[in-house]
Amino acid sequence: MLTACTGYRSSGSPSKTTAAPAGSLSSGCGPHVPPSAVAPGTTQDRTLTAVSATGSYLITVPRSCRPGHPIPVILLFYGFGSDPSQFSALTHLPSQGSSDGYLVAVPHAQGTEWQFSGQGTDATFVNGLLQQIGSTYCVDQRKVFAAGFSAGAAFTIFYACGHQGQIAAIATVAVDFQLGCTRPISILAFHGTEDPLVPYQDGAVGLSLPGVKVRGTELNMTDWARLAHCRLVPKQTPVGSQVIRQQWPACIDGTSVVLYSVLGGGHSWPGADPNASVGLTTQQISATSEALVFFDRS
Repeated sequence: MLTACTGYRSSGSPSKTTAAPAGSLSSGCGPHVPPSAVAPGTTQDRTLTAVSATGSYLITVPRSCRPGHPIPVILLFYGFGSDPSQFSALTHLPSQGSSDGYLVAVPHAQGTEWQFSGQGTDATFVNGLLQQIGSTYCVDQRKVFAAGFSAGAAFTIFYACGHQGQIAAIATVAVDFQLGCTRPISILAFHGTEDPLVPYQDGAVGLSLPGVKVRGTELNMTDWARLAHCRLVPKQTPVGSQVIRQQWPACIDGTSVVLYSVLGGGHSWPGADPNASVGLTTQQISATSEALVFFDRS
């Protein structure tokens, strides 16, 4: 029986091993790893050159990775003006994720920013990236996740909605619009209530969308809950003095819809270095740690 690379574990949940059905394993699940593979426990910049797309990405391979043992994958998409190295250092998601047994890939956008499309050149590049990862490493294709911040969060949603059945769950920070999904998908969202770029409040206008009144975060999350046939009244739980956790119960097919509202929070990744973020960031909650727990349970 195949098990994950000695078991993958997310913060706050026990270590476990999982057996993946044969049909869910990628083509890289043979007894040998290609010489081109990044060594377990290391991070490298790599280039993808394919007929469909060419581009670069940062990849972190878990130390526990072994030939023939399926591992989960996280795709991480940075916000406007950032890059894979800077965003990895800000969020610590690649380092923490790899410690928990995840292979984490942080792609470069094809242009200066992410396309807001699930079918454009960025999406084509991500398709090729997943194919290359799956042919190089043994991937549990039921456990491919995506996370992003700001414009990267919008692309996360567009890509996941354009490739439903390929992405198991998503985590977004600062953007939580329902952008085209037609089937339930688990989503973990974080949003500051005083975000000046993408407002939390319904009908407000933010700096990133001049002249556009946004649909508020809680209405957005209700859209995700409605898609998953959850009860539309969420359970609210305070997390310290600055964070409210809301979860919509009784979703179908094991789907989870969860929102962390950061009271007074700005346009930032919760738990990141406040000197490296725009607006207030809180140490009462770590978006990275919570995303890993969420993915582990999805």
